[in-house]
Amino acid sequence: MRTNLRCRRSAPAQAGFGLVEIMVGVVIGMIAVLVIFQVYNVAEGFKRNTTAYGEAEQAGLFSTFVMGMEIGDAGTGLNTAATDLQWCTDTGNIATSFRPIPVLITDGGGAANSDTIVVNYSVASTLVTTAPFTSPAGLAQSYQVQSPGGFHAGDLIVGIQSLGAPTNCAASTATAVSAPNGLGEVTITQTGTALNFTTSSWLFNMGPCNRVQKLQYSVANGVLSSTPLLNTSTANLANCGQPAAQPVNPLASNVLVMKAEYGINTSLSPERELDTWVQATAGGGWDPATLLPAPITTINQIKAVRIGVIVQSEQFDKTLGDYNWVLFDCTNANKATCPGRLTGTVAASANPPGNWRFRKYETIIPLRNAIWNPT
Repeated sequence: MRTNLRCRRSAPAQAGFGLVEIMVGVVIGMIAVLVIFQVYNVAEGFKRNTTAYGEAEQAGLFSTFVMGMEIGDAGTGLNTAATDLQWCTDTGNIATSFRPIPVLITDGGGAANSDTIVVNYSVASTLVTTAPFTSPAGLAQSYQVQSPGGFHAGDLIVGIQSLGAPTNCAASTATAVSAPNGLGEVTITQTGTALNFTTSSWLFNMGPCNRVQKLQYSVANGVLSSTPLLNTSTANLANCGQPAAQPVNPLASNVLVMKAEYGINTSLSPERELDTWVQATAGGGWDPATLLPAPITTINQIKAVRIGVIVQSEQFDKTLGDYNWVLFDCTNANKATCPGRLTGTVAASANPPGNWRFRKYETIIPLRNAIWNPT
């Protein structure tokens, strides 16, 4: 018998990864994930910084821009009659006072508490100084003054009973103005006041009643707002330009602190340059209770106002700690000698831990109309 031998081939080895190879691959993958996560985390941190500071920057720049424009106009329309309006008695309230105070700062009561700023100005359609009464005028009677072309219907007019000593002043609105006679006298029909005027009285034109402004800037609950203190509606001329509660206009959110200080000329130098900064703290000589009845020589010492705002972002970050801020710093080695320097701290939250990002902005606004004021 012949035996058939068959060639048997061995089965090929199985291809694949061993346990060690798999573990090495897993480790490499984990390292890659960690690297990617770290890169993403860093990129996200830069993104948060950029967006957070961008939000704060918009609020801070807008706040200082708006208040800078308004404060720059302070005193407009009042400067030409400042030496006459100074005799108006102090009412204790800037909303009802006719004294020529361009800006009134009320201290918030501490570096971390926001101040309040009231800006006072008008936009007269004609440049006119005070005009003398040529005939006595009783309650609600027409005024006869010598000022051809200086008054128009709708103007807010302020009567000053006398000059040279504290006197009563009252505002009303002109409803009609006659053509001037041969002596340049005009008859002004007006809405009426509770004062009598004589030939020793004077009349000043504040301009159209809807353009006279007393705007109050304040911060409440993180919102910077402006509030008109006068009624500027012409629907009823008897109320136009008169003190009245007006709606609050929100301007910017996330405003933490707003502070303001006067730049004054203490030396009364003829160059009229400011030489120091003062706060409006009570008892310091520049608080509202002192400034409202102050003589014109004191009022005219104010040459500029500087404001500082601290704004926060809307994004909370658990990695941030306390925020220490400084406003109105100077280069003096002894910081105690920096006039008006303010410091404060925004403490981090304990639960949840962390804090917001903050930015601070400062600006100096010269009072443009101060050039009209004598030293």
